[in-house]
Amino acid sequence: VLQKSKVLKKLFLCGNRITLADGKFTNALANNRTLRVLNLRSNKIDAEGAKQLAGALKVNQTLQEIHLNCSQIGDDGAKHLAGALVDNKSVQVMNLCLNNIGDAG
Repeated sequence: VLQKSKVLKKLFLCGNRITLADGKFTNALANNRTLRVLNLRSNKIDAEGAKQLAGALKVNQTLQEIHLNCSQIGDDGAKHLAGALVDNKSVQVMNLCLNNIGDAG
């Protein structure tokens, strides 16, 4: 549905134990051309899920806001996301609050 949607602009999936590790959601996100806001707050994304999301962000050029607060991203996950932002020109807001990210991230 996400990959083929022509109308969905905002998607809120807060607190659903989503991990993103299997790549199914992020593959669909990479090819979506309508979504502007994605809120995955309070999930279990961790570094591996952040790596998958980073891969999608390198391709997706329509997403403008991503909310990932309280999602166990950590230093390694933050590094993956930062690397994706080099290629992504559409993301204007990325919320990473409360993810145990230190100076290394």
